[in-house]
Amino acid sequence: MKDDEVISLDDEGERQMDASDELLQMATPSALLTLAGAIRSLNAAMARTLGRSVEQCVGRGFGDLLPASQLTAVKSLVAHAATTKTVAMRVLEFPGPGTASVVCLVEARPVNDPVGGESLVWVHSLNAGNDLGALLIPFRLAAKAANLGLCTYSPQERELEWLGGAPALAALFPEASMSLSEVVRRVHPDDRGALRRLVRSTAARSPWTRLRFLTERDDWHLLVCRARRLILGSGGPEPVFGVIRDDTKREARRRRAKDALSAERQRADEIAAFSSAVMTAVTEQEVQQVVLTRLAATFGGTGAALAFITQGRLRVSSDAGIPIPVAALHGLPLGVVFKCHAHIRSDARVTAAWYDSAVLS
Repeated sequence: MKDDEVISLDDEGERQMDASDELLQMATPSALLTLAGAIRSLNAAMARTLGRSVEQCVGRGFGDLLPASQLTAVKSLVAHAATTKTVAMRVLEFPGPGTASVVCLVEARPVNDPVGGESLVWVHSLNAGNDLGALLIPFRLAAKAANLGLCTYSPQERELEWLGGAPALAALFPEASMSLSEVVRRVHPDDRGALRRLVRSTAARSPWTRLRFLTERDDWHLLVCRARRLILGSGGPEPVFGVIRDDTKREARRRRAKDALSAERQRADEIAAFSSAVMTAVTEQEVQQVVLTRLAATFGGTGAALAFITQGRLRVSSDAGIPIPVAALHGLPLGVVFKCHAHIRSDARVTAAWYDSAVLS
């Protein structure tokens, strides 16, 4: 969010304004707050902007009636006016009377209660009709900080306009504006129905929608989008805003993790099947068949060999996938230790099983 814009009162206007009913007789939203931020009185326009009746608002904390994301901004705004005796302005988002939130430029200034002399803070909405883009600055900054993109859609002109956000997302939309027909053309045919439902949504916040989007470089990006409805200023226009997140890399990582998990499960099943076949083998030929048909494939090898010891000599058999020197051991006498290493590998561990066949001194 943008820092508070603080305007110091000039010498002639340093004295605080007298709080009176005239401050609440404005057509725009207006309210008188205690220095702690509680609503002492407000007009009907402010109550509608807060989405409540006047009776439901009086005595409540002003910040408590706004979206939770606005609480810090409200406290800062009231504190500046109350403690520094200056005028402060800030863009705030209100719940609104319907499904759309209302975004207003709010001014806060210190005033005095003419009856009891109590110090109060007067907050009221300013007319920002000549610069509606200023009302969107906090949303652009928040979108950029969250690595999101922000655009607006005009149903009358059937056009999308890029407002800003993450630079990487901006690169997907080289033009500042794009017709809806062009966007539809770039969206995957299977996702075009979802896009139409998105731009026609009447909800304050639509569900996140996944769209496959073809860029000018002819590569597909997975975009996750949400439509938001905002009223710009009290009684102002109500455009449809789009919040966009690029999930292309995240989806690629998810798929790689899924493929790795699937491969690990398959290896575990193959190892279990190999172990079961070895344990159920009874004769020499059965052991030979299990080892030579399953060992290499189970443990990711290129070949397998099996050696038996008969009268002090090796009898080697293989699946023809091992190097020739290994097969050449057939018939040799045992003069050294012969070890067969079977390595079972996974992402987190390496287990080695050693089989000592014989030792001759």
